[in-house]
Amino acid sequence: MKIKTIFQKQMILYMGILFALFGFFGAGISIVYTNQYIKEQEQQLIVQGERFKESMNSLYLTGVFDTSRMSFELQVMENYMGASVFFMNSQGQVSLVSQSLNERWIGQTITDEAVNVVLDGKIATVRGKVGGMFNETVLTVGYPIILGDTLVGGIFMCKPITVMQEAAGEMQMVIAGCMVPAFLVGAVLIYISSKRISQPLRDMNEAAKVIADGNFENRLEVESADEVGQLAQSFNYMAESLETNEKNRQKFISNICHDLRSPLTSIQGFIGAMADGTIPPEKQAKYFNIVLEETARLSKLANDMTDLSKAEAGSVQLEVCEFDINEMIRDALSVFERRLMDKNIHAQAIFEEKSILVEADANMIHRVIHNLLDNAVKFTPMDGTITVETKLLKKEKKKPQKVQIAVRNTGEGIKAEEQKKVFERFFKADSSRGLDKSGVGLGLAIVKEFVKAHGETVQVKSEVGKETEFSFTLRRVIE
Repeated sequence: MKIKTIFQKQMILYMGILFALFGFFGAGISIVYTNQYIKEQEQQLIVQGERFKESMNSLYLTGVFDTSRMSFELQVMENYMGASVFFMNSQGQVSLVSQSLNERWIGQTITDEAVNVVLDGKIATVRGKVGGMFNETVLTVGYPIILGDTLVGGIFMCKPITVMQEAAGEMQMVIAGCMVPAFLVGAVLIYISSKRISQPLRDMNEAAKVIADGNFENRLEVESADEVGQLAQSFNYMAESLETNEKNRQKFISNICHDLRSPLTSIQGFIGAMADGTIPPEKQAKYFNIVLEETARLSKLANDMTDLSKAEAGSVQLEVCEFDINEMIRDALSVFERRLMDKNIHAQAIFEEKSILVEADANMIHRVIHNLLDNAVKFTPMDGTITVETKLLKKEKKKPQKVQIAVRNTGEGIKAEEQKKVFERFFKADSSRGLDKSGVGLGLAIVKEFVKAHGETVQVKSEVGKETEFSFTLRRVIE
C-alpha cells in the first residue's frame, strides 16, 4: 500500500526509529547484564575455591584430614553455589564428587584445558563440557589446592551456562517491563507530534482549496513559532495579499468603468447633439475640442495599462542613452506651469551641479518624472510648495556613482500603513480619494516598474500633515 500522507510517513519513520533504538538498547543491556552476571558468578566460584583451600589448610595443620570431611565440604559448596563440584588429585584423577555428579567418574582421568591449568598451580576459568563430564556447556572454575609447598590437586566447580542465563533472563524481563511503558509513552508523543506537524499542513491544503474557489477570507491559526508556524504565517500573508489584490481589482474595474463611461458618455452626447442639430454648426468647433480631449484621456488610460503590463512582464526594451537629468526636469516643470499657476503653487528646482549626465532610457525617465510631478501637483493644496532636487550620492567602491532625484510636495501626507501600498496598481490612499478624481491608481505603479527596469529602486517618505517625498536613483555618467 502506497503511503500518501505526511502523518503516516512520520508515524512509520519515527515508530521504526523508536523500535530500532529500544531493540538496540534492549539487546545491548541484555548482553552486558548477562556477561556481567556470569563474571560475578566466576568471582563467587573463585572465592569459594579460596575458602575450600583455606579449609583444607586448617585440616592439614590440625592433622584431621580425611575424605569424609572433604566430601562434606564439597556438598556444602554445591548446595550454596548451585554448582557441581569435584576434587582431582595431582595425577589428574577424580578423587571426590558432589551428589549431582555420577560417582563413576571417581578414579577416572580427565583431559581438559582447565585441568592442565590447575595442575600447573594456576586458577582456571573456562567454558565447555569438561572432557565430556557434562552434556551441556558449563562455566568451570578450577582452583589449585596447595598444602604447604605441595600441590595435592584442585577443586573444580561447574555451573551450567543455561542456569545463569535463566537467572539473568529474569532481570531482562524486569528491564523489558520498564521499557514497554517507555515505548508506549514514546509512541503517544510521536503520535501527538506528528499530528501537530501534519494538522497545519492539512489545514493549509483545505484553505488552499477554498482560496482556489475565490474565497480569500480564510485564515489559519498560528500556534507555533517554528518552520510550520512560519509557513502558516506566510500562507496567511499570501491569502491577505490575494484578498487585497482582489479588492483592488474590483475597485479598479469600478474605477475603470467610471473613467470609460464618463468620457464615452460625453463623446456620445456631444456627437449625438451635433448630429441631430441640437448644437448649431457655429458652436460645433468647441464641442469637437471637448471630444478630442476625452478621446485623448481614453488613449492615455489605455496606454498606461499597456505600458504597465509590459513593464511587469519584463518585456520592456530599454533604449539607453546619455542625457542631462536637470534639463529634463526643467522641461517637465514647464509642462505643468498652467496647473501650478491655477493652484498658486510655488515650484522650485535644486540642483547640486548645473548639469548632471545620467545613463538611462530617456523616454521612460521622462514618464517617471512626469508622473511624479503630476501626482505632486494633484495633491498639493492651494498656495503649497513643490521641490524637485537632484543630489550626487557618495560613490561606493567598485560601483558607479548614483544620482538621486527627489520630488517633494507639501500637503496632507501619506499614512505609514499606506506608504507600503502606494506603488501597487489600482491603489488610491484614503486621503487622496476626495482629490484624485481623474486617476485610477496606475501612475505610481508605472513609476515603480520603469525605475525597476533600470535596476534601481523608488522610495517614499511622508509625514502626515506636512510633506511627501518620492525619490529614485540613476547611474551618473562622468564626463
